[in-house]
This record gives sequence, C-alpha cells and structure tokens, in this order.
Amino acid sequence: MNLNVPTLEVQMEIFEGPLSVLINLIKRNKVDIFDIPISMLTDRFLEYVELVKQMNLRIAEDFIEMASLLLYIKSRMLLPREEEDPRMELVERILEYEKIKIMVSAFQELPVLGEDIFPRGQGGFEVEQDQDLMALCTLFFELIKSREERFIVIREIRPTLEEKLEALRAVLAELGVYSWNPRGDMDTSEKVATVLAMLEVVKSRLANFAQKRPFGTVVLTRR
Repeated sequence: MNLNVPTLEVQMEIFEGPLSVLINLIKRNKVDIFDIPISMLTDRFLEYVELVKQMNLRIAEDFIEMASLLLYIKSRMLLPREEEDPRMELVERILEYEKIKIMVSAFQELPVLGEDIFPRGQGGFEVEQDQDLMALCTLFFELIKSREERFIVIREIRPTLEEKLEALRAVLAELGVYSWNPRGDMDTSEKVATVLAMLEVVKSRLANFAQKRPFGTVVLTRR
C-alpha cells in the first residue's frame, strides 16, 4: 500500500557539526524551515549518526545532544497542541548558525591586517581553521547580542582594536601562548575588541586556536 508519505534524503558526507547536517537536509529537500517535518528530520539525522558509527568515526558530543533535542521535540509534537511550537528552539538555533556562517564568510573576505609584515601560510584555509573562525565568530556574535546598542559598541571598540592586536601579537611573540576567559571581568566592549583581535590573529595564521567547550577558556598557540 502506497501512502505517498514524503521522505527526506540523506547522503554520507562529513559536516562541521549537527546544525550543518540539519541545514543540508532542509535545503536539499526544500523543507520550509518554519514548518519542519520533525519526525522525518529526526529519523534522517539519526540515520546519519548511525552511518558515522558504522564507519568507526567518532561521534562528537554535540551530535548526541542534537539527537536528544530532536527526539524530545518529536515527543512533544505527539502531545496535544501547545501554544508555543516546540520546533521554534530548533529553528532559532538554525537561523543563528546561518548568521554566524555568513559572518565567517564575510570575515574571510576581509584583508588581513599587517599582511605586508607577517608572512602568510601556504595555500588556502584549512577545514580546521574554518572551524576556529566559526568558534570565535560564535563568541563574538553572543557578545554583541548581549548589548542593545550593537552599532555603538562597534564604534567604541575601533580605537582599541589596534592596541589589542598589538598586545596580543607581543604576547604570542614573547611567550608563544595566550589564554583568555570570556567570562572574566572585562566590560563587553573590551571583550568584543579582544575577540576581534583573536579573529585577526587566527585568520592571518599567526596562531592556532583551542577551546574545550563553548564560551570556555580560549587558548592561542603561536604557529
């Protein structure tokens, strides 16, 4: 018996994270992001996770977390209709992720400050560096989102960005490593300037980036 039930396609690809998997599924199958067929999307996402397991590839914790969230939303969709659509949390996360991706892409197009003084690495960006920029842009996005007057913040930090960048380069040159806790006592404007300086250093390939968990301590190591 053919019930003509729509299906979502999934192919074995390597993605940056769980949200990029979901976005790929949504775009490939032309799904309305504001009316996501959560049951099918959950099934296809779990299929992808299972395929990765079968290939003996490591499943990151964020994939397990996303699978749990999808199953939770799917279970809520089976209950009597709620005033708030349980899918909206997922929609907001996807839209925010897309904004950050656009920010990363735009930042990569900017000229590197001091590129006539500091040598650049051979070839284009590596996948690892793209992920570093994504993590830093996520941190930057959250910092400016916490302020109501975002554009005023940007004007405030411009005079201090060069100073932050110069200080960061000096620390890396002398010590070879720089660590920073985004939850420290700096005001928001100074935090934003610090993140922008780190973005510039990572983009110019002067340092490697490491962060064990989102919004945890950031460690830059001189290349």
